Amino acid sequence: MSGFKQLFQEIHRRSLWQVLGFYLLGAWIVLQVVDVLAQNIDLPGWVFPFALVLLLIGLPIVMATAFVQKGMGRREMVARAHTLFTWRNAITGGLVASSLWGIVATGWLLLGPRFPGDSSAAEVVDIRSVAVLPFANRSNEEGSEYFTDGMHDDILTQLAKIGGLKVISRTSVMEYQDANRNVRQIAEELGVATVLEGGVERAGDRVRITVQLVDARTDQHLWAETYDEQLTAANIFAIRSDIARKIATALKATLTPEVEERLVARPPESLEAYDLYTRGRYLSHSRERTRTTMEEAAELFRQAIAIDPDYALAYAGLADAYLSLWNRGHLPPEEAMPVVRAAVDRALASDAGLAEAHAIRGSLLEAELRFEESEQAFKRALELNPGSADAHREYGYLLSDLGRYEEVVSEMRRAVELDPLSIRNRTALATMLWFSRDYDGSIAESQKILEIDSESSRSLYNLGFAYTLRGDHEEGIAALRRALELSPGTQYYITGLAWAYARAGHGDEALQLMGQVEERGPFLKEFAIVYGELGDLDRAFEYLERAYQEDPGSLTYMNVDPSADALKADPRFDELLRKLGLQ
Repeated sequence: MSGFKQLFQEIHRRSLWQVLGFYLLGAWIVLQVVDVLAQNIDLPGWVFPFALVLLLIGLPIVMATAFVQKGMGRREMVARAHTLFTWRNAITGGLVASSLWGIVATGWLLLGPRFPGDSSAAEVVDIRSVAVLPFANRSNEEGSEYFTDGMHDDILTQLAKIGGLKVISRTSVMEYQDANRNVRQIAEELGVATVLEGGVERAGDRVRITVQLVDARTDQHLWAETYDEQLTAANIFAIRSDIARKIATALKATLTPEVEERLVARPPESLEAYDLYTRGRYLSHSRERTRTTMEEAAELFRQAIAIDPDYALAYAGLADAYLSLWNRGHLPPEEAMPVVRAAVDRALASDAGLAEAHAIRGSLLEAELRFEESEQAFKRALELNPGSADAHREYGYLLSDLGRYEEVVSEMRRAVELDPLSIRNRTALATMLWFSRDYDGSIAESQKILEIDSESSRSLYNLGFAYTLRGDHEEGIAALRRALELSPGTQYYITGLAWAYARAGHGDEALQLMGQVEERGPFLKEFAIVYGELGDLDRAFEYLERAYQEDPGSLTYMNVDPSADALKADPRFDELLRKLGLQ
């Protein structure tokens, strides 16, 4: 006991309590700084404990140094200890430990999962990134799934308007409907830090909506709220705007007055019009977007418009449906384009700040060969909704027409970043890569898609063109054959395979396939490309002239399409480009 008493007396005499107090205060300050840095630059969870361990190791070293430097009784021990436990050595050790922490933290930022034992995403994930998971439908009423899906899509769209947020688009998050995966796993797969979950219950004239925002890295609830309101269109629109604002606040995203204004939209006049619109949008968002699906969606949008003649979103939905019917060759331009034009004009007359309408207008102007106006429309759409993956993709197509390939690939990659599980966006990127003559890149991207969906016929189509253009004719023909097997009768695939046969020197097989394709609309250009590859340039330019007269919008990317190279040395090609406004 006397030994312990003497030790405490010695500690008190040498003021070691003060050293301990100063060390603990300094350690607390260091840990606060580390905690702030870890949260704001998204360092992994083990960085804070690592700093704590270093400080705990340093505590006995500092105390021993202070004890020795004050002098102990035995001179021999003091002489030996003074060579090791010096303030200089202690400070040097502290600096080394701090540097070690800094090196490890910096290494994490630069290398991410290359550190042993960590499997997180390589990129640092910003806290202001969010995935809005499909809402749970807690209603028993018939058709309630459309209403729930509509609420989910509304909130997702509102969040995408906030430029300070990265919001994963609908196609990707819908992959997690009824998925048996935890929030952390979903966030890692989608490259986000936060996840919004919710549920909708519709009963009679009441609606109950619950939402919660979760930090997927810590499973911490950042914000949650329940809305229990009378079921009216005005209340639905007010709820979605309030949710967007509160999520932006929780994630510290800046809400400028302009962004605030974007979050406010005039609700439709009746709940019936809103229900019809959500049903139409549900169909138009289907993966296949078949002719039947798009025609049914268009009819529902018309019914919504009949109830509310100023419903801007319904007009935009109608325009999008008809644009899709033209793009896929289901309707000729003279039938589809007047509807698209009239619907877009009405949408913008009702709501000049509707991003969807500006994006559709951009595609319409592109088809009309009004490229400068088209670019302005796409830029306006992206100002109003910077998180729209669809607008980035469609703008990328326009940039392809203009031959601005660095910008093309950038826009397509942004679309994929915002909607990483969208086969449509990934195939668009693969297409633009072979258009830019990066055949290896296109092949790699197409193979990634086929890992997700082994029966993606469009990816096989891209793969076939990229292989053939690279000179690997057998691989190209095999891929195009497989695409046609998966989607028999698709005219693009038939002409694509005919082109590959022609490129490989199998002219008879190419001509045999061409007999299966109807000579109309967008396929006239495809006919010209095949006959150009067969060396029949006169016939090729006859088809191009017909295409220019009947459907000039189908020719917009002729000047940059590498599969049309056989036509480009002919003086008639330059003349065509001049008429198209591309030269």
